[in-house]
Parts: sequence; C-alpha cells; structure tokens
Amino acid sequence: MKFNLPAIGQFTALLILNITNALFQLAVIPLLVHNTNTTLVGTYFLVLSFGVLATIFINFGTGQTAVVELRQANDHPTQQQQIAANTISLRFWALLIALLVCVGLSFVVNNGWYYLCAIPLLIAECINPQYFLIATYQVRNYSLLNVLMRSLVFIGIYIFRAHEHLVAIALFLAGAGVLLLHLIYIGQAFFMRTVRKHLPGFAQTIQLVKAQSLVLGNGLTVHLQQSLFLFALPNFATPVFLSAYGLIDKLISSGRMMVNAYSAAVMPHAAGTHLQGKENWNQLKKQQNKILTTLCLIAGGVLYFFPEQILSILLWGKKTANEDFFNQATVLLKLIAPVPLLIALNVLNVAELLLEKKYFSYFIAGILVLLVAILFVVFMYLGLPIKVAGYYPIIVEGSCLLIYFLILKGLNNGKQ
Repeated sequence: MKFNLPAIGQFTALLILNITNALFQLAVIPLLVHNTNTTLVGTYFLVLSFGVLATIFINFGTGQTAVVELRQANDHPTQQQQIAANTISLRFWALLIALLVCVGLSFVVNNGWYYLCAIPLLIAECINPQYFLIATYQVRNYSLLNVLMRSLVFIGIYIFRAHEHLVAIALFLAGAGVLLLHLIYIGQAFFMRTVRKHLPGFAQTIQLVKAQSLVLGNGLTVHLQQSLFLFALPNFATPVFLSAYGLIDKLISSGRMMVNAYSAAVMPHAAGTHLQGKENWNQLKKQQNKILTTLCLIAGGVLYFFPEQILSILLWGKKTANEDFFNQATVLLKLIAPVPLLIALNVLNVAELLLEKKYFSYFIAGILVLLVAILFVVFMYLGLPIKVAGYYPIIVEGSCLLIYFLILKGLNNGKQ
C-alpha cells in the first residue's frame, strides 16, 4: 500500500487551529501568575477545567461520530443535512442542562460566581461548526479567523492585567471570543441554513441520545480522569502545588490538541481506508503511529532535558516573581515527559473503535480508566506523599493505552 499523508491543506489548517488554541491558553497563564494571587490562579484552572468538561457534555460525542458519518454520506446531501440537524438538536438540550449546572455551582462553590464567566464558552460549543468543516475539508478560513480572534482576546486580557477581577475577565473574554467566531458561521455553514427542515422530533431525539450516550460517556470519563485529580488537589495540596499542576495540566492538554489535530486530519482518509478492509487499515495505522512516535519522542526529550528553559519561555522569564511555583513546575514538567508519547500511541486505537462503531467497548474503556483515576485520588486521600501526585498523568495515560490495546485485541481475536 502506498504511503498516505492526510490532505496537506486540512492538516495545516487543523495544526494552525490547535497550535493557536494551545498557545493562547499557555500565554494567558503568565499574565495571571504575575498579576494575581496564587489562590485565584488555582480557581482559574478549576473553572477552565469545568468549562472543558461542560463543552464535552454539550458536544455529546458528535465532534467524533458526526465527522465519520458525514464523510461516509459524502454522496448523499440529504443524509448529510439530517446528520447535521441531529447534531444541533442533541447539543441544544445538553446546553440547557449544562447552563443549569453552571448556575447551580455559582451558589454552592467557593468563588462560585467565576463559573458564570464560562457561559459564553458553553453556548459557543452548541453551535461549534468544526465537525462539519473537518468532514468537508473547509477548515482553512475558520482556522485563520480563530487566529485573529484569539489574538484580539489576548490583547484584551493584557489590557486588563492590572484589574482586580483579571481571572473573571480572562475566562469571560476567552469564551466570548469563541462564541463570536462561531456566530459568524451561523449564516455561512450549510448545516445552519437547512437545519430547521430536518430537526428531529422528541421521540427521535431520545433515540439519538441513547445512540450517542456511550460516546458521550467516554468523552466525559476521559476528561474526568484529567480534571478529577485537579478538582481533588485543593484538599491535600498547597495553593502553589495546585497552580503548578494546573500549568502542567494545560501543557498536557496542549499536547493532546496537537495529537488530536493530526488525528482529525487523518480521520476522513482513515474512514475511507477502513472501508477498504482490515489489512489496509492496519497498514495506515502502523504508518501513522511511526510518525506520531517520532514526533512525540522528540517532544518528550525536550520536556525532560530542558524544563527550566521551557518554563522560562512560558512565564516570560520571570522566575523570581514566584520562585516556589517555578521550582515545583520544573519538577512536574520532567515527570510528564513520556505523556505525549502515551497519548499519541493511543489516538488511533480510539479512532479504530469509532470507525467500527464499537461504542460500548469505547464506553467501557473510558470507565476503566476513570476507575484508575478514582483509585489514585483515594490513595492520595489516604496519605500518599504529595510528591507522588506528579506521577498521576503517566499512570493514567499508561493505563489508558493498555486498556484500549487489550480491548481492541479482544475484539479482533473474537472475529477470528
């Protein structure tokens, strides 16, 4: 089989999109570290983690399945329109639930009013057009507009860097910028022009919820395995450790964005290759894993051997502004060096389960990884030393890779 790279334009646009988003969230951190207290920096990471969790719920797994379904219905415009209408309907009802939870948290959580600042981000996810743009190879203009939007938002946050409510401003502006970007596409993307004619009724929506619930369950458990530990940290760690771990968590998220950009670029081509047979798929998977392994080994080496240099860049060289934070983050950064490779080696295992529509197995994998995360948190509560917390990302991502591998192996053996 001839070696296939993903479409160059699609890959470049997705890479720019994810690099921009990763750089934006990393660039905001030093502004907060140097201009507000450590406790509020920790609050920022907690609210941001909640926001991401809520957007996963609102997305309802459609960001993954709709790309495959749209691509497989490439020659059937009416079917594509129905898929898009189903997607919007699912997201709308999920959005209402997420908004109720967000408002509820504002009354019961310490500094809860900060959670209200995440509302624009939640609304933006409901009308997120990325699944359609990826499936139809139209990501370029969206990606370029995202660069402009993120730049303007960062400038806005920088202007208000001395404001007492900088954390709230950062959270609100970040979400409002994404919302504005997606509002632009309401009048441009085909799915918004035709969605009203194909909206499902109540009974059909219930069926869609049932069909997508397993994919949603996996998405939520994947994020919970990351955020659960972050939510639990304030109970057994200092504010400095919480802030340092929050920075490392965002670095891991940025690395995941890069891997997902590659995966999303490969997915339309992978859907076609998978239909050609198992042998073609295995060859494609092996080829893409070689590329991802090489890139992530390089990234891991940089993280391990140059942690202080990386943090100096991320924090604009201001080590003395918070030396305890810098030193703690340096230790954690070296510990997560293997994590990008573990994430990369698993991304096509996830793709294979989605392409074969093994949604139950996909859900079970997420549950098992979440159980590993819960056990780790329980052991921390029982008295494990705080330095052990730095190994959490390796343990969880390593467990994730092993679990998906064993599930796929079991499924493949069952077919023989």
